[in-house]
Amino acid sequence: MKPRIIYRLGIMLCLLLSASLVQAELISDTESGKKTMSKFMINLAKFVTWPESKFAGEAEPYKYCLMGNDHFGDVLDSAVSEKQAKKRGFSIERLGIADLEAAKSCHVVFLGVESADQATDVIDGLNGLPILTVGEAEQFAQYGGMVGFMGEGREVALAVNKGRLEGAGLKASSRLYRASNR
Repeated sequence: MKPRIIYRLGIMLCLLLSASLVQAELISDTESGKKTMSKFMINLAKFVTWPESKFAGEAEPYKYCLMGNDHFGDVLDSAVSEKQAKKRGFSIERLGIADLEAAKSCHVVFLGVESADQATDVIDGLNGLPILTVGEAEQFAQYGGMVGFMGEGREVALAVNKGRLEGAGLKASSRLYRASNR
């Protein structure tokens, strides 16, 4: 009888361990993933057009806000340093996930959450405003985010929620849609 119990406990332990390993690894969990996502983040400014009213002046940089967990570390800061897109530089600000009012001054909001349902309050709170919402949680675009990163490491694809993006008064170039798998 004892070997049977030990066998069953062993099976249960294996199942529990494999279930925890099945949890999706985020792209930003690797250094190469962070670099790849940072390049994509720069390109978002090239592929999306904001209404001029969203900028205080011609030289105002794109304001990228990272809300929630900082999945980039200093990789994004280094990537945007001294870079420009459409004659504008970049600034990075880190916000708490509940800091919705501060997020309303951003051009791009990256939601660092583990699951898309954790981002719905922010996504809904920014709905209709010319603020590009980006994340890497599974099904981010299906939950109302505008651009969702998918994949692993350097193998990154985008899911673009065209309805939300255009509903916010943003215009995307065909290059953004070509980079997406939707």
